[in-house]
Amino acid sequence: MNFHLSFLDDERRVKEVWEADFENEHTAICWMWMVGGVRALKHDWSTMELLCRRCSAGQVADCPRVSCGTQECCIARVPARVLQPTSKAERPQPRARPLILIVERDDITATSHESIALDAGFSVGASWSNYASAGKWLSAHSPDAAILDVKLQDKSCVELAKKLSEREIPFLAVSGYSAGTPGLNRIFRSVPWLEKPVTTAGLHLALRSIL
Repeated sequence: MNFHLSFLDDERRVKEVWEADFENEHTAICWMWMVGGVRALKHDWSTMELLCRRCSAGQVADCPRVSCGTQECCIARVPARVLQPTSKAERPQPRARPLILIVERDDITATSHESIALDAGFSVGASWSNYASAGKWLSAHSPDAAILDVKLQDKSCVELAKKLSEREIPFLAVSGYSAGTPGLNRIFRSVPWLEKPVTTAGLHLALRSIL
């Protein structure tokens, strides 16, 4: 089986594991959100983690991920709380076309994120390649959600995440690193995490889940 979906409790203990074969990540991501999400909520589990074993099994010749090779890639992690209807009801209601802040260091990736967001019916308030500029923009604007490129060991990245949290602006994390990478700041453990390269379905569903 080339995809594994793990369900974890509050202490990050694995409570159940599903296995499935899919031809692509798009289908696996949809499976996690639409089928796994129902299971996670039913049992009140804390987190879902989707792991890909295609590269370690030799099914992908050139895996673009940092964590590729003999280890499996944790391509997505979703806290079950973002799927809770009650938690969504407590949030401020977004605009008719929710305004998204994009913080992404790579221009090509940023353009891709913008296209996905626009095609999904969102609007893009701003797209910045550095955390300092994004922080200044955030001081004068109020987006409905944010897509944050996470670079490990970068304090300004954590500071921007804290600023978003303090203002109760939901955000999701994207990174070239796996969600299970050691040293990850705790603030990112409570938000959806997608490992690059992200799929259209993954980004779309992640945005929908936090709004």
